[in-house]
Amino acid sequence: MRISLEWLRDYVDFNDSAEELADRLTMTSLESVTTLEKSEFLESVVIGKVNAVEPHPNADKLQVCMVDLGEREDSQIICGAPNVAAGQKVPVIVPGTVIPSGDKIGSVKLRGVKSYGMIASERELGLSDAHAGIMVLRDDAKVGDSFWNYLEKYWDGLDVEITPNRPDGMSHIGIAREVAWLNDTTLKKPEIQIEESDESVEAIAKVIIHDKERCPRYAARVVKNVKIAPSPLWLQQRLAAVGLRPINNVVDLSNYVLMETGHPLHTFDYDKLAEHTIEVRTAKDGEQFTTLDGKKRELNAETLLICDAKDPVAIAGIMGGENSEVSDDTVNVLIESAYFDPVTIRRGSKFLGLSTEASKRFERGADPNGVLYALNRLTQLIQELAEGEVAAGILDEYPSPIEEKIVTIRQSKTEQLLGIAVNQTEITKILKSLEFKTNVLDDDTLEVTVPTFRPDIEREVDLIEEVLRVYGMENVPSPGTFKFTSQEVVPKDDDLEQRFIHLWKGYGFNQTFSNSLVKKESCYPEDTGKTPVRLKNPLSEEMAYLRTTLLPALFDGVEKNIKRKEPNVRLFELGHVFDKSKETATGTQEYLHFTAVATGLESPVSWGTEEKQIDFYTMKGYIEATIEVLGLTGLSYKPLTSTLFQPGFQLMRSDQIVGFGGKLSDELQEKYDISQPVFGVELNLDTLNEDFSPEIYYTKPSEYPPVDRDLSFVVPQDFESAQLTDLLYEHGGELLRNLSMYDVYEGKPIPEGHKSLTYALRFISPERTLTEREIDKIVQQMVQQAQDKYGARLREE
Repeated sequence: MRISLEWLRDYVDFNDSAEELADRLTMTSLESVTTLEKSEFLESVVIGKVNAVEPHPNADKLQVCMVDLGEREDSQIICGAPNVAAGQKVPVIVPGTVIPSGDKIGSVKLRGVKSYGMIASERELGLSDAHAGIMVLRDDAKVGDSFWNYLEKYWDGLDVEITPNRPDGMSHIGIAREVAWLNDTTLKKPEIQIEESDESVEAIAKVIIHDKERCPRYAARVVKNVKIAPSPLWLQQRLAAVGLRPINNVVDLSNYVLMETGHPLHTFDYDKLAEHTIEVRTAKDGEQFTTLDGKKRELNAETLLICDAKDPVAIAGIMGGENSEVSDDTVNVLIESAYFDPVTIRRGSKFLGLSTEASKRFERGADPNGVLYALNRLTQLIQELAEGEVAAGILDEYPSPIEEKIVTIRQSKTEQLLGIAVNQTEITKILKSLEFKTNVLDDDTLEVTVPTFRPDIEREVDLIEEVLRVYGMENVPSPGTFKFTSQEVVPKDDDLEQRFIHLWKGYGFNQTFSNSLVKKESCYPEDTGKTPVRLKNPLSEEMAYLRTTLLPALFDGVEKNIKRKEPNVRLFELGHVFDKSKETATGTQEYLHFTAVATGLESPVSWGTEEKQIDFYTMKGYIEATIEVLGLTGLSYKPLTSTLFQPGFQLMRSDQIVGFGGKLSDELQEKYDISQPVFGVELNLDTLNEDFSPEIYYTKPSEYPPVDRDLSFVVPQDFESAQLTDLLYEHGGELLRNLSMYDVYEGKPIPEGHKSLTYALRFISPERTLTEREIDKIVQQMVQQAQDKYGARLREE
């Protein structure tokens, strides 16, 4: 936000330079304050006076101007600006000047007439984007003087960044309030005097609020017989100094009061309002409205509208409409001054992608009890500059007045938190300088009435912070020594999340962290089984949805590493994913997921080792090792074909999906511009945690020798090996300690459409040596069950 120092002096006396004031205001907790930077270019620009203007003999849109440059020789300058006129003081870029683009201004011939230099617009001077006409200076500008001297007097100012919790600082009066207590002086707010006509406003206009929560207060005045005209030069230049484009006197005054008081206002053409009525309501989903910028906008049911008796005329707190704007033909004006719910305005602004000077203030929290001051200030100025006749009275709909908050502050607590000795008298003086009212409750406690222009003050610590910033952090003494204690925090290793982190770091994976807000294309609902949750007011479409899977962020990581010549990548992430749910108050359910991806070499290349690429079974091996180490049981694999993985698998517990993974599909490899195979897995830790126990049990190794057997079964080609694995375990009994499938074979002599699955079985007893006979009996039973249940038969060759 731009603050003009010349304008600021209307409300407070100070002798600080711009640089000094910027430093002091920054120390008062405003986010940052900077000043206009001096440049050699602006110093070299000269103030001139246009003595004469003649039409160009060979061009209809050009003028030949004779310009007085003081001690310099008068200059002939060709100018195409429509607003150039004799008698004006103007900034002139004289020949030989190097402008910011690096070009040098010289003498040129335009349509046969010589031109020496340039009469500049604000954009050509780098002051603003205004370029519809040349910059016209005030009458007291000194001809021949450096333009920079003029800027220091009338244009110099502060660029102020305001934290979201300080809406009171978004105006000249707000900054003047800060400067007043900094200099121990008085804030001078303009006094208001209005001459009202005999006609009552209640007889000629009406205000109805249909949504009192979103619009707690709406006030209006009517001014008749206004004379729409260009604003006087002082008003145009004040607006230009803060980056606003002059339009006409009524609209400009509305913007002037906005920048003066911080309270947004809007002026309607009274005669364009059906039945001279204002109604405040929410929009209907899909309702359309054309704003002042000429754009047709589609609204939702949370957007607040200002309407007349028939149609919308403005989007409340954001922008007015074409159908009610003040134009050169306007005669009568209705002035709006309202207080809108900050959350409503922010949601509307984000939904529409439309941020304005008004919305920036309303969404931070305008002053509900500053409505009438701003309304009357604008009414006064319109009466003075547009010669309007003000109808008697104010339409002020304020069904539930917002009261000032009462907060207590204790001297003892203030001293404890700040580490300084500050008595109750000093606290009272400080708070009164900020326009807080105080009342002594006892020797330690003050009751403080917080003005409604300070919505950020809610608790005692907020008041203590105010005391600190006025007292000055630089005045708080620093102790001679600095003491601290160090405490080593050891992460708990008895939960599943920490176990996963330790295990996968041990496998050589690096942990990553990504944003939970993603674009819709990164949700993959068809693969995750989750319905994407869209934010009501996303910052952008790239961050409009809560993620349903962690995988796309890791694929992005793989892509970036490979493009930076790092082809061997192993990444994992633990984080929450989201799904729509009717069972929660928010309509959203979240789950803790674990995701890992890997690509490249399985181990670094070195002498004596063969190069081996990570493949489908490498990733599956990591998962199985994790399952075994953590003692997770009852899990099985099921083939999966999905958008993400081809081939892929699902990790199942009975009929419940606890995870999925596989090889990144060729389509997505191409999308991510990855030229090598990538393998990934995503697991639901909330589901896995149901069977997880941090307890570790030790079984003494058997002193007796094992008995090993191999079994090869012939099964249909599409048969799932996990089914046979589970069955063999089930019927192997307590003596079967280990079972693994180590070979899959297709081809002769295996019949076409079939495959051979070969298992290694190990039987051990902790109490005795096993006999071949008893193992044969167990194996025969296992084979019989496999044949009976799945039709699997032993391979004969």
